[in-house]
This record gives sequence, structure tokens and C-alpha cells, in this order.
Amino acid sequence: QSFFDDDVALKETLALRSFACVKCPPAPAPGYKATTLKDLRGHLSLRHKVVACELCVDNRKVFAQEFELFLQKDLRIHDQHGDQDGGPFKGHPLCEFCKLRMYDDNALWTHLRKSHYTCHLCERHRGVTNEFLNNYDDLEAHFRSLHFTCEDEGCLEQKFVAFNSEVELQAHCAQTHMSNAPRRSRQVALPVQWTLTRRPDADRATYSGETLPRSGSREREREERRITQDNRNAAKSDEPKEEAGP
Repeated sequence: QSFFDDDVALKETLALRSFACVKCPPAPAPGYKATTLKDLRGHLSLRHKVVACELCVDNRKVFAQEFELFLQKDLRIHDQHGDQDGGPFKGHPLCEFCKLRMYDDNALWTHLRKSHYTCHLCERHRGVTNEFLNNYDDLEAHFRSLHFTCEDEGCLEQKFVAFNSEVELQAHCAQTHMSNAPRRSRQVALPVQWTLTRRPDADRATYSGETLPRSGSREREREERRITQDNRNAAKSDEPKEEAGP
């Protein structure tokens, strides 16, 4: 509820909030005053051949008396290019998938996130943001092209079951699709890249001046036993022999 100090302020406010046609002659001439915004827009279109931008009407916080009115050809210029007098408005952005215009960039971004698709793998692993695809068929084709998709029928129906590497995909298959399979069938070969570097001879362990084979090998065990036995035999041969008594 609003209160006014005088009748003049009240009348001006009521006139501003009314749906009176700004193209019709003002009072005291008999102008047109609609009861709803829909009726006013129909009157402007039929009687005066002008229209208001629907996006501006729905999103700008202005009174009906303040609507900017256009001829049809000027409305297309307004939508595509914005203000023709060098103003800040550069037009309503277009969704390239739907061919629909949005009020501003924020509204376009919200529409894209709600009605279209992004690749969560590209966002997470490649740092790609704000790259959209039209529908899920396009996203699934993207998964198969750049990522690794589980082709199991249940996963295809579930959607979004794709992975950034083949190792992740095979781990998923082993965990999800082989949990009820026989143990022998659960074994999955995972491709693991590794490099074997041979240690220099100077770093190998030595014993009694001889180079031993690699630790943990059977050759090393046999060599250690042989060297130990040779050392024992050498020690026995160095012991003084007892002389026989007279």
C-alpha cells in the first residue's frame, strides 16, 4: 500500500503505472487505455504498426509507458546490433544451437548450461570451460572421439560413463562388469608403461673383491655359497699343523 501527500502525485503515479497508449493523442483527447499489457501490445501492433522488444519487456524494470517501440525492421537491428546511437547496448546474444536470442550474456550462459551439454572430462583434465555441445548425441560422439566410453549396454543407457584414459576404463570394467564373473575371468590386462635401467657396474655389491649378481637372484645365492665355502677352505689351509711327538 502506498500513500501520497497530494492528488497530483497520486494521478501522475497512476498514469505511469497504467497501460495507456503513448502513441494515441494525450488527454483531453480520447486515447486508448488497455487493461493488460497483452492488450496494449496488441493495440500498438495493429493500430500503430510498432512493437516492443519482448526480451526488454520481460527483463528490464521499466513501466509500460517507458517501453522503447520499434518498427519491425528496426526491431531486427535492435536485436542484432543494439543501440544505433553509440549506446552501450550491443544487441541480444544468439544461441547458435536454438537460434534464439537471450537478453544478455548471463542469460545466454544460463540457457546453455540448462539446455545444452558440456564435457566434464575436458573441464576437469584439460581446463576447457564454456565449450558446449548441442545435445547428448553430440556429447557421446565427443566422448568416443577424445575420451574412452564404456560400451556396455547398461552404461550407455545410464549416460555420461566415459573416462579420460584407457586404464580408467578397464578398471571400471573390471570393477563394475566382472564382479559376478568367475575369478579366472576377472583378470584384465592393464597397459602399464615402465622402463628398466641397468645399474652401473661400480654400484653393484661386491664381496671378497668379486662382483656379485643382482640381489635376490638364484645366481647370487649360489655365488655367495661358493665364495663362503672357498673362504672356509682357505682358512683351514692356513691353520698351523700339529707336529708329531718323539
